[in-house]
Amino acid sequence: MKRNFTLLLSVLLLHQLVHGQPGTCPANIDFEAGSLQNWNCYIGSTSVQNNDNVITVTPSPPITGRHTLYAKGAATVVDPYGLFPVNPPDGSGYAVRLGNNINGSEAERITYEFTVPTNANDATFTYRYAVVFQDPGHNPNEQPRFIARILDVQTNSYLPCASNEYIATASLPGFQSSPVDAAVKFKSWSSVFINLGAYGGKRLKVEFTTADCTKGAHWGYAYVDVGECNVTASAHYECNPNIASFTGPGGFQDYKWYDNNFSTLLGTGENLVLNPAPKINNINVVVIPFNGFGCSDTLQASIYPILPLANAGPDTIICPNHPITIGTPAVSGFTYAWSPSLFLSDSLTAQPVGTPPGPTSYVVTVTSVESGCIDKDTMDITVFQPIDVTVSPDQTICEGQSVNLQAQGSAVQYNWSPGLGLNRTNISNPVAAPKKTTTYQVIGFDGHQCFTDTGLIKVVVNPNPKVDVGPDVIKATGSTYTFSPVTQNGPIVLWQWTPADDLSCADCNTPVVTIKKNKTYQARVTNEFGCVGTDFMNIKPFCESTQVFIPNAFTPDGDGLNDVLMVRGKGIALVRSFRIFSRWGELVFEKTNFQPNDPAFGWDGKIRGVTGPAEVYVYMADVVCDNDLINTYKGNVTLLK
Repeated sequence: MKRNFTLLLSVLLLHQLVHGQPGTCPANIDFEAGSLQNWNCYIGSTSVQNNDNVITVTPSPPITGRHTLYAKGAATVVDPYGLFPVNPPDGSGYAVRLGNNINGSEAERITYEFTVPTNANDATFTYRYAVVFQDPGHNPNEQPRFIARILDVQTNSYLPCASNEYIATASLPGFQSSPVDAAVKFKSWSSVFINLGAYGGKRLKVEFTTADCTKGAHWGYAYVDVGECNVTASAHYECNPNIASFTGPGGFQDYKWYDNNFSTLLGTGENLVLNPAPKINNINVVVIPFNGFGCSDTLQASIYPILPLANAGPDTIICPNHPITIGTPAVSGFTYAWSPSLFLSDSLTAQPVGTPPGPTSYVVTVTSVESGCIDKDTMDITVFQPIDVTVSPDQTICEGQSVNLQAQGSAVQYNWSPGLGLNRTNISNPVAAPKKTTTYQVIGFDGHQCFTDTGLIKVVVNPNPKVDVGPDVIKATGSTYTFSPVTQNGPIVLWQWTPADDLSCADCNTPVVTIKKNKTYQARVTNEFGCVGTDFMNIKPFCESTQVFIPNAFTPDGDGLNDVLMVRGKGIALVRSFRIFSRWGELVFEKTNFQPNDPAFGWDGKIRGVTGPAEVYVYMADVVCDNDLINTYKGNVTLLK
């Protein structure tokens, strides 16, 4: 038989009882993540060994049907046997059902480990439980059971008074018979309180185990609820009239309230009202669990005047007529009133919305509903003023150029648009290099989303002129070439040719160049907008054999016609040597390093002062052209008489 018990469990860890302040619960001990995260789940079986009930479990992921999570919305759903809600009315947002109503000697367990804070004198552990058993009437070691224990992990020992076991019997104290099935016994949920103050710094493990009948013919299941960490005891003070109210943690059988030194019993029951409030600050309450399940303990609550604390919020700066929420969130038990009420959405709420057009001071008065005590606080609102942005004048540039744009004034942030052509859009002085005429807009911000101001700068982009001087040219040295450039995006107002060497003019559109050496000429043109365009041409000269002329005959007879044999030509920078040889190979004439076309450096036909015989002679001439190339010319010449 499977355990037919229902466990409704609310866990409260590490509560600060003074002033009713709750402590911090370990993560997801209340299942508020909507899962069994940080809980360890187990499944197994139960059997009798050596007359002892032995439960054997192994780790397992949560299994639906054996570890089933219920959301708070299922609180209206009741257990089919005990007819109580599967989520306790004062429980947390989730509950876990352990097991199901299927037979099979099954066992389930869930555990959670946590460390009690060091020096946590007020650390407590509270849970609510409800158990339902199917009672087959077997021997006690064979019956279904529910075990709740807390283990000291370091010593591997269970905490006394925190380890309890219910075994299905016919006379379970506090149990009732199910109206649905008389063989089922159930107990509605109750509280167990455990003081952990002596375990500061210890690692503890909470362990809940359920087990079926060992014979496998009966079943059982459990619901486990882990509630939020609410206070275990609280105190409330009213200053007018002078009344103190105390509330103990719910779910215990008896409560006994005592004064500070336990000399006087002040009352019994979960709630205690003292009118007038005692002068002492500390009240003690002894809580006694039902049927001894858990330990009795003593809690202490302190009473102090509950005074309101007014907080109008920090002083602030806003835009004119800009809505702003003032104050701080409301606290239950207090009323709020603001003055002046002018320009407020609701002067009787904790956080009204104000839209003051100018500087204003607001005062909030907070009143305790219970005590009538009041407190006041003031906040000052300053209102921003408009800003001003000025920009530099419109700009004119040529294609490919850039220009600095400038915005200035009282703005603290700037945004330029369009961003095309700008190096940055969020500074006051970006560099603009648009490809076409563009009007840029700058918006200045005050940094508080109150005011903006706008400026415009137009950047006119004029076209650059284009000039095409033609392809590179190869021509003979000594010849001339006339440039005939083609232009666009004119009119052209200025021409400049560089270098000016060998040009007929350097500032005209069609200069004539005398070709001498390998040279690259640049044409730089300027249009009416002052924009510039350039183009280049390379002129490469060469020497031709026809550039040098030496006659094949001459008549040195003194008649003034063809009397001298000399080197003639054009595009010649220098004649390095000019030599004449007889037909026998004798050198009869030589001149070096002279200019061509000069008779002074020609042969007059004389050999050692006497005109040579009429016959054929051989000449050789080494010529340097204007492009520095050296050509050698050879040939025969006849001396005629």
